[in-house]
Amino acid sequence: MPAPPDAQTPLTIPTLPTQSGRFTLRPFTLADAPDVHSHLNDPRIAPWTLHIAYPYPEGAGARWIATHGPAAAAGTELTWAIVTPEDDRVIGAIAIHLAPRHRRAEIGYWLATSFWGQGVMTDAARTVVAYGFEALGLHRIQATCLPHNVGSYRVMEKAGMTREGILRDYVLHGDAFADIAMYAIIAGREDATGHAR
Repeated sequence: MPAPPDAQTPLTIPTLPTQSGRFTLRPFTLADAPDVHSHLNDPRIAPWTLHIAYPYPEGAGARWIATHGPAAAAGTELTWAIVTPEDDRVIGAIAIHLAPRHRRAEIGYWLATSFWGQGVMTDAARTVVAYGFEALGLHRIQATCLPHNVGSYRVMEKAGMTREGILRDYVLHGDAFADIAMYAIIAGREDATGHAR
């Protein structure tokens, strides 16, 4: 098993083919900012997420992309663009937020609405979970979503995660408190599909 990263270990964001080979995960560049804005300025995205506002502010995509390098260098977060291999165009994002001391991480993601329901995020999530265990030496990988976000929690389940419970009134979502569903997978234990990791 690889040594887990610590908070002082600089990391780089590798380019990874997804497990199916249908998509590629690569670092964002500032040239991707217009696509990020176009996708996240869709009013159908924000209601299902905790950190994306609608309307999506002008310039927010570039500011967000500019944080990725420093976060990787600090050993705290890796963020990938999900792109189609044919044209290298961004269709979504997936990130892994690291808690090195605990060998734990949390994944988060978003996807352009025109690609919903096509297995894109399941493919990306499985790839990042495998990378977290195999390359980063993590022990636990978790993810959260609004309990009614069926699409998101199905991604978590298909990535091998088990639903652990509901965190009641855990976040302010808009102007109201909202529950959050917690999912996780543990290295070396049977996952939600009945397979050992």
